[in-house]
Amino acid sequence: MTQLDLTRQQAILEASQEMIVTISPSERLLYLNVAGRQMLAIPDQVALEEQPFFVSAFHSATQYRQLKEEVFPALLAGAGRWQGELELLNLSGHKVPVRATIIAHRDEQGQVLWLTGIMRDVSRHKQLETQQRLAMRVFENTIEGIIVTDADARIQQVNQAFCEITGYSALEVIGKTPKILRSELHDHDFYQAIWQSIAQQDRWQGEVWNRRKDGSVFLEWLSINCVRNAQGEIENYISIFHDLTELRAKEAKIEHLASHDPLTGLGNRRLLDERINHAIRHARVYRQGLALLVIDLGHIQLLNESLGYNWCDRFIREQSQRLKLMADPTATLVRIGSDEFALLLESGESTHELSQLAQKIKEALQQEVVLDQHHIVMSPSIGIALYPQDALHAEGLLINAQAALLDAKEVGRDTFRFFDQQMSREARDRLKLEQALRHAILGGGLSLHYQPKIHLLTGQVTGAEALLRWEHPELGALSPAVFIPLAEASGLIVEIGAWVLREACAHLRAWQDQGIACPRIAVNLAVQQLDQAGFAHWLEALLEEYQLSVDDLELEITETSLMKNEKRALTCLAELRSKGFHIALDDFGTGYSSLSYLRKLPLTTLKIDRSFILDMSEDPASLSIVKTIVQLAQNLGLGLVAEGVENAAQAEQLIALGCPLAQGFYFHKPLHQQAFEALLMSTLPV
Repeated sequence: MTQLDLTRQQAILEASQEMIVTISPSERLLYLNVAGRQMLAIPDQVALEEQPFFVSAFHSATQYRQLKEEVFPALLAGAGRWQGELELLNLSGHKVPVRATIIAHRDEQGQVLWLTGIMRDVSRHKQLETQQRLAMRVFENTIEGIIVTDADARIQQVNQAFCEITGYSALEVIGKTPKILRSELHDHDFYQAIWQSIAQQDRWQGEVWNRRKDGSVFLEWLSINCVRNAQGEIENYISIFHDLTELRAKEAKIEHLASHDPLTGLGNRRLLDERINHAIRHARVYRQGLALLVIDLGHIQLLNESLGYNWCDRFIREQSQRLKLMADPTATLVRIGSDEFALLLESGESTHELSQLAQKIKEALQQEVVLDQHHIVMSPSIGIALYPQDALHAEGLLINAQAALLDAKEVGRDTFRFFDQQMSREARDRLKLEQALRHAILGGGLSLHYQPKIHLLTGQVTGAEALLRWEHPELGALSPAVFIPLAEASGLIVEIGAWVLREACAHLRAWQDQGIACPRIAVNLAVQQLDQAGFAHWLEALLEEYQLSVDDLELEITETSLMKNEKRALTCLAELRSKGFHIALDDFGTGYSSLSYLRKLPLTTLKIDRSFILDMSEDPASLSIVKTIVQLAQNLGLGLVAEGVENAAQAEQLIALGCPLAQGFYFHKPLHQQAFEALLMSTLPV
């Protein structure tokens, strides 16, 4: 071979895109072309003759073991070549997958002189294979149906989701067009608009009604995209669609739940508002009348207290079924409260017809309800308001119907009342006040003031009683004597009580975070709160939420309120006391106390009613009662607080009698949060 031939051959080897390497029987690299150096990250300036490299340096231990134990022995034993896939590990630490051919070169005696390896980098090929596998996995496992067609819209491929949604197998649709799915619910112009969009934008998406193999129609969200080749010609259309049937069903269910009562299945207040507004618009156009009946089942709270919520729910469901039977199919019957229902009539019945209907509803609801061993009879009440006579808007119509209901309750229940413009102003004002109180609980207007408790000997603040205040947006500051009875009658007292406890805890937490030494805060409880199942656990969780201890609060309960449900109240109080809560009996001496009754109460403190403190300087009987209460508290080991101290003489008398603590205007009026905070921070004598 001439020098020119050798030079030409060398040039070919160096120009090759494949790695060409020659190794000795001892596995040393004898020759490596440019592509090989790049693949193995061996710099051009490194001479193989001067710096030896061996095969083992470019393979993992596992890979090299395969070469050492399988490939090289086979070649040395007489095999002419070996082909397969290897993974190189270059000097930079990168792995390079290659397709390799290794050839053994021998002398005349058959001895191996060297081995030549020709290796092609298949990294890109591997990446493409991985991407293809991933794409195919996505194609087969996506929840969207996929159709791939050729340029003539002939189906070439569909995925599993397509088959599950449409009911067709791949064999049934390949070669056909997507027209096989048409529902015939869209006209020619609809499909023309789709193809026009595809022609202009290479894509279209929107809702389409299609038909499954079984003939059923379904709604889908469809997206169609063009795939063009390098010359800009359309090669494929890819259609991806999602079955909207189940989604729309869920949306309809959610909408139903949002506008219906889960206990009875009837509509709720939201649905009533929508129906009244729609009915008024219709009635205004056609000059028709409307009637709204608000129906109260009776003293549902008593049923809750005596039998519990499960039985109460069963009773409400039973009565709702009776109302359904009484209501015209065109009427709207909804549940708007725990035991209140509303019936909207759009047919413009006369007053006489409405009276007859109300009487029938009343009589139906008065009938005995039998729930297993329980026989329940209630006293329903009904209020009726008319459009346009009584109100021109939905809110006014409902307010006036509830005012009429309130009037029916106040005359003794078991009756119905039409709204009357001359109806007791007191009843209407009470209803408005109740609604304003509901808004105040949710959106402001309520606040806490704190009346300090004073140690009579030292003058120091040892505690405070949290007192609820309400600033009405129109009437200004209202006395608790006005709104607390209203809250009790309307059932709002439980929500108000929860608000007071949470607000007091928030204030305590804020003061403690500021490093203010906080005395124990007393909060008044309503007996209805003690009726709530799990109240003690709820209160315990509230303290944990604000990182407070049971020593931070004192719970006050009045004698008279305990009489309303003595058994349940005592059970709850005992549970609270067992958890370490401090419990005070407020207004002691004004109720129905007896020593035997007092012995049942798990108390830590007695509070002497202000009426005895006011009169004890002039009334020997009042003074005697105060002495007795002081002695009683000492004998029972209870704390003692005198309420309503208004002058120095009263304070001195209490000190002489041995009463340690007092509160009243003589020391401090109730202070708003910031003023009480300033008092706590002050170092001046009280």
